Amino acid sequence: MSKFIDLNYIKKEQKSFLEHLKSIKGINYQESKFEVPIWLTLALLTELVEVLNETKIHKWWDRSPVNQDRLKEELADLLSHLGNLANELDVDLIASVEETQTTSLENQFIYIAYKITTLPWRKMFGKHKLDTLIVKYVELVYSLGFDMEEIKEAYFKKMEMNYSDPKFMGS
Repeated sequence: MSKFIDLNYIKKEQKSFLEHLKSIKGINYQESKFEVPIWLTLALLTELVEVLNETKIHKWWDRSPVNQDRLKEELADLLSHLGNLANELDVDLIASVEETQTTSLENQFIYIAYKITTLPWRKMFGKHKLDTLIVKYVELVYSLGFDMEEIKEAYFKKMEMNYSDPKFMGS
């Protein structure tokens, strides 16, 4: 069954947070009019790997339990950068997604990493990739046993922490 997912609230919140960051002395935001900034591609990859590390699916030797709260936080961090990408491309952050779980989380991570690393440099070609990334992101959330409301809650909890973090405060 298909479900319509509207994540524009993330796009709006990220725009506000980036404006906050730009106002802080000593933070130099790297803008690019025509290209997807390389920092954003790297941030997306970094957050995806942090989600992967929290799942431990590749750590066959690690028998400790997965920290579900930390995993949700990392999924929220990845979502925040998808919001940044939507802002960079000036497109809505919406998707129609099947409510399914994947049979291979490993392949899902590799596919998402591939889509991130092959983001077109030119913004005008990026919308299709973002659409695919959003669908695959939501499928990953479902496959890890969460729903989007849990991730939304984790996202806003993390944003509260970000706004009160001294490294993100003005002098």
